[in-house]
Amino acid sequence: MNQWHRKSFREYRSKRGKSKFLASALSLRGVVGKCVAGDNLGNSRPFIVELKMPSSIDPFPKKIQHIVRTNEPLGPMTWLGIGGPAKYFAEPTSEAELCGFVKSCHENKIPVRIIGGGSNLLIREAGFDGAVVSISASSFAKMEIQGTRVRCGGGAKLSHLITHTVGAGLAGLEHLVGIPGTVGGALHGNSGTLNGDIGQRVCSARLLRQDGEIEVYEGSRLHFSTRKSSLDQLVILDCEFDLENSDSAILTNRMQSLWIVKRANQPSRTYAGAMAFVDPLTTSAAELIEQVGLRGAAEGSVQLSSAYANFLIAGPGATSDQVLALTDRVRNAVYRQTGVQLQLHLKVW
Repeated sequence: MNQWHRKSFREYRSKRGKSKFLASALSLRGVVGKCVAGDNLGNSRPFIVELKMPSSIDPFPKKIQHIVRTNEPLGPMTWLGIGGPAKYFAEPTSEAELCGFVKSCHENKIPVRIIGGGSNLLIREAGFDGAVVSISASSFAKMEIQGTRVRCGGGAKLSHLITHTVGAGLAGLEHLVGIPGTVGGALHGNSGTLNGDIGQRVCSARLLRQDGEIEVYEGSRLHFSTRKSSLDQLVILDCEFDLENSDSAILTNRMQSLWIVKRANQPSRTYAGAMAFVDPLTTSAAELIEQVGLRGAAEGSVQLSSAYANFLIAGPGATSDQVLALTDRVRNAVYRQTGVQLQLHLKVW
């Protein structure tokens, strides 16, 4: 279905061939045509037309087909701006739509992935031959405060959660300021700083499995370590944090101070770019990159920032192969010269 079909316009020379071709073309609902050779249709010389048939949304129940698109470009949804399309792309507006879509994918053996802020995502030019789901709708970003407990949707931006809790005089998350992405993404990778990680404040979470069923994690089922967590199901629907009462003005000052320091060590978002590596426990990835003399190193249209050594910059024409070639080169050099194995910050689809 999702391929280019070629038809010769040699048939066009006869009236019978013309009507036969046009009837065939008109029967292809939603087809996009493209002339790639020859001149206008009045010319009898043969030329080729390419017809692209979009993927069908037939595998999905009619009640959720309105949230599904086909051949959706994924590159613009990532910080690096690289990557091909998803065969299916869904933007559910409710938990019921999300569960229905995931269950349908499970029944039809369609692989599913979740896309959040795209800050740590590298997508291959071939795209993803499955379904990609965005939970950017407001229903997945709700926040509710009861005392020192805060329940937050996994689709909420981490920055919004921090601002919300600091404004409410609740301490425990303000040191995470400046970390991009969603709450769900931060929980899955247990985002953190030298002052602690997000997992230290989690007391429960609701997760959606690959089969479309919901599961609750709490107590002994919650495990967090360096940039890892036990919350490894398909979607983190929401979670509950246990925070501490504090003075909102003091928290705001602390958050602003941490933000200034964080921004001083990151480039502005005026170009396509993303963090390359996870910082090791004892030092920073940027220091190791500088130590081996690869600050500003480049591969094709991709380079490491000359000012912020651990940030990739994707210029015009940048490809996923160039990104991976550069990161592999850096990892190998750092390991050879320092013995430290850098962990790639990017998830590759």
